[in-house]
Amino acid sequence: MTTTQPQELLDLALAVVDAWNRVDLDTLRELVDENITVVHQNRGVAATGRDLMLETVEQMKAVFPDRSIGETTRWAATGNSIMRETTWQGTATADVPGFGQAGEFCKLNVLSIMSFENGRLTEWCDYG
Repeated sequence: MTTTQPQELLDLALAVVDAWNRVDLDTLRELVDENITVVHQNRGVAATGRDLMLETVEQMKAVFPDRSIGETTRWAATGNSIMRETTWQGTATADVPGFGQAGEFCKLNVLSIMSFENGRLTEWCDYG
């Protein structure tokens, strides 16, 4: 396995985030490994496998129709992982434990750790 260059990791992470923001499931399917692990450490969200991750993306869009991941404010890379500091925001249409109440605009400062192998996202772990 070769190590991906830091700028390449950032570009891959930004491509995943862009597809997530647009709910472009076809692009996500191309960018995400079938055995991905996704965890939001202190929000009760966890999924293993691309299909379950994509279902979670659709579910979050349904309860946070305006949700988005913001610009990268700081980042660093090590090995095949990138750490991105950003914001996650959206308005809840229903009560969502760990995120917000119906009608509430939620904004979270988030640190995302995203790991890639062969150009595909294999792990996405959020803190915040």
